[in-house]
Amino acid sequence: MSGRIWPRSKEMPPSGFSKKAIKGILQFTAACYSDLKKEVDSGKHKDFRAAIKYEQRQLKSALSQLHINERGKLVKRKKR
Repeated sequence: MSGRIWPRSKEMPPSGFSKKAIKGILQFTAACYSDLKKEVDSGKHKDFRAAIKYEQRQLKSALSQLHINERGKLVKRKKR
């Protein structure tokens, strides 16, 4: 297997996201799960359920503090 998810072409995948974007999010997700497993194995979290709940809180916090600006950059939200 070449590691490619779909054959090479210039067409956009059905989602409308570029192949580079799709590949990036899949690599990011795989790395997150790998890190999560290491944290559970190290004893940082009681089990995967506790680890996932922790990660959900972290994501919720990040999403409340960050946004993508008009230039496509991830930036801190301005306090109101």
